[in-house]
Amino acid sequence: MNKLVYIILFAILVSCKSTSIAQENEKKSSNTENKVKARKPRFGDSNNGGIRPNVVSQNQIAPNTIHLKVVVLEVSGNNNICDKSYDNTGRMLVKNVKGYGSGIVNMISQNKELIIALRKGIAKDISSLQKNIDKEISIVVREKPCTDFNQTMYETVTISSID
Repeated sequence: MNKLVYIILFAILVSCKSTSIAQENEKKSSNTENKVKARKPRFGDSNNGGIRPNVVSQNQIAPNTIHLKVVVLEVSGNNNICDKSYDNTGRMLVKNVKGYGSGIVNMISQNKELIIALRKGIAKDISSLQKNIDKEISIVVREKPCTDFNQTMYETVTISSID
């Protein structure tokens, strides 16, 4: 008799549980039909309608880099900076500092004269600087402290003329 009560009770519980699971599945399927799926961005999609923010105004400058407006005074070759020989260097007068990246050790001020190492193997940098002597250009330089940490060496990242 005791076993019969347990079997009946078990049958009632199983029958109630199976209908509730079926009802839950129906609710889930009706909720997914109403939802709108978000479209993932694909390769080639424009970001913000193709509008690119100004990097300097957004303060998204790469670490250890400085954006400058300078006047090219001289382009020369075979100079030593921080006991390291560079094939081409430029002597430049800083007119304006547009922005600093994080991690800059020595800040650059206006009207300071710098000797900047030009990238190796980039002939267009050298020719563009030689064409722009005594003219104002915009450059991005990377700061590299010397091994003795008494001096700082600057190397060009990009050079663009101001028209």
